[in-house]
Amino acid sequence: MSTTETTQNVPVDATLDSTAARHAPLPLAPKIAYGAGAFVDTVTNNGLTVFGLFYFTSVCGVAGGPAGLALSAGLVVDAVLDPLIGSVSDRWRSRLGRRLPFMLLGLPLAMIAFVLIFSLPAGVSATTLFVMLLLLSVMLRLSVSLFNLPYLALGAELTDDYAERSKVAAWRWGLGMVGALAAVLIGFGFFFKGAGGLSHRDAYSPFALTCAIVATLGALVAIWGSFKLRHRAHVVTEDRSDWLRALLAGVAEIFRNRSFRILFGASVLFFAAQGVAMSLGLHANTYFWRLHADSIKLVTVAYFCGLLIGAPLIGLVAPRFDKKRMLLLSVCVLIATQTLPATLRLVGLLALEGPPLVLLLVANAAIGGLALTAAAIAASSMLADAADEHEYLFGHRREGLYFAGWSFASKVATGGGALIAGLVLEFSGLPSGAAAQAGVEVALRPETVAVLGLAYGPGAALLSITGVLLMLLYRLDRSAHARILEQLAQRRAAG
Repeated sequence: MSTTETTQNVPVDATLDSTAARHAPLPLAPKIAYGAGAFVDTVTNNGLTVFGLFYFTSVCGVAGGPAGLALSAGLVVDAVLDPLIGSVSDRWRSRLGRRLPFMLLGLPLAMIAFVLIFSLPAGVSATTLFVMLLLLSVMLRLSVSLFNLPYLALGAELTDDYAERSKVAAWRWGLGMVGALAAVLIGFGFFFKGAGGLSHRDAYSPFALTCAIVATLGALVAIWGSFKLRHRAHVVTEDRSDWLRALLAGVAEIFRNRSFRILFGASVLFFAAQGVAMSLGLHANTYFWRLHADSIKLVTVAYFCGLLIGAPLIGLVAPRFDKKRMLLLSVCVLIATQTLPATLRLVGLLALEGPPLVLLLVANAAIGGLALTAAAIAASSMLADAADEHEYLFGHRREGLYFAGWSFASKVATGGGALIAGLVLEFSGLPSGAAAQAGVEVALRPETVAVLGLAYGPGAALLSITGVLLMLLYRLDRSAHARILEQLAQRRAAG
């Protein structure tokens, strides 16, 4: 389809006005307001990832396999529907714009589901718990996507500048990590503190409610800020009829872009690795490293502090560096932090115990968080650049589908990671309800501990290594992106 055909019935002045707005500098306040919307995803996702599998298996007594299956099923169902959400929001027209109606609908549904998933009833059968967990997992993931996919796509429309996009991504990531850290501090600092704090079943529901309030406040700030920035959005140029055909055509179209295919494939591998490591995090800290609740809090908080501190640091340096190189270097550092401590422990070269071990794990976690921040900021900014390349190649704006594709990769891979983690727990022989039965001092076979450490550390890192190899094929750099923007500006000016 030609560019002339895609812009029919759209006033040229409207297209030029929004283009000019996206080239104007974006002030600090709108960046902060937009970034606060990341609370919805990071508070719920990290609350569920850090505490969820432990709560379902060690506290509620759900077996590892069924628990991992329920969590992964929610992600997979959601991932399948993500392209539909992205496509519909790309083509939506309303006085609130393309994205805000979906954000307003998804927010309350997500918060309700998050509270309910941490409020599973006691005294019911394992089958009932599994069904409830499955349904709530699907509801939570779908409603978060209903908010988050349009929110992410909106970020790609705030500016067209190659370097400025990294700054927007840095603010979104940084404030998202504030939300993620808040979820961890709310848990360890208030509801799960003290000896055996993670085993207190009654603490999980108020924990989830508090997290939901924090996420809602951030979302409302972002909705207000996004409404103020609606003049920067791309003008809708497509007919909304025949949405199914448009969806299928759009999905096929984005996979014709080589840059997107590489980013998508690498994301699947990387997110799968993170899904395994994060889902097993509490189990590894408790049963592999033999840490108590206060030490686990220090290690977990250090990781999220690295994520948080990394945002302003990376935001300052990212515009000066090639995004691909920054991504590759940061992922390699992250792989080292995941692999070295557990591997050294497994082969008997790390015999530290007590405070020295905790200090080492705290430093390692902080470095890993910093590296993950750099990788995430680079990848998000690269995805927005690839969306510009898509318009250049095919004549359509597909930010919603691009971020839906990235979200699809994240959720399928993270779901696969959660399933792998659950199966690892089953295979390792870790008993269900271990924390509730004997606390963190439960006696485990050496083979169980070894399997847990192997999967948590070097096993997960192998997936990330494969993603690094794939990213070596990526070619869209700063100069290529500048040429694309110049061509797009000429097309829009010509009408």
